[in-house]
Amino acid sequence: MSVKYKLVVKKNLGNDKGEVPEKKYAQIVSGDYIAFPELIEEVSDSSGVGSAGVKAVLDRLNVVLVRHLQHGRRVSVGELGTFRYTIGSPGVTDEKTFDTNLIREPKVRFYPGKALRTIKSQASFEKLVEKKDEEKEEEGGGSSDRPEIE
Repeated sequence: MSVKYKLVVKKNLGNDKGEVPEKKYAQIVSGDYIAFPELIEEVSDSSGVGSAGVKAVLDRLNVVLVRHLQHGRRVSVGELGTFRYTIGSPGVTDEKTFDTNLIREPKVRFYPGKALRTIKSQASFEKLVEKKDEEKEEEGGGSSDRPEIE
């Protein structure tokens, strides 16, 4: 199965922006949304652990992750990957002028484990085929502004 994408027009931020003000860029067309309860049921069905147990573990994992991240620790979640804080600040000329107020809000970064890294390199892409306006009207779907996926 391939990942669907479409081309969208955006402002050109490259060196040739004076000559070409806009360019077309690939943008993913997200598929179905898997809600948390559905994910819990699916994990539960394939693991032998009840859905309440799966939910309890994931809820507790969130609490434990927060605690460790607040202490600046990197947290491994096994084959899933690792979570850690990253920070940034503007540069200063010397250490005496630096103040902690210059540090921007930390970001939580996730570094995927091997399986998730592998699927990224194996991704294939397929351009979304949009039906022409005339075909949409014949099918009674001319009022939708969302593209059809074939």
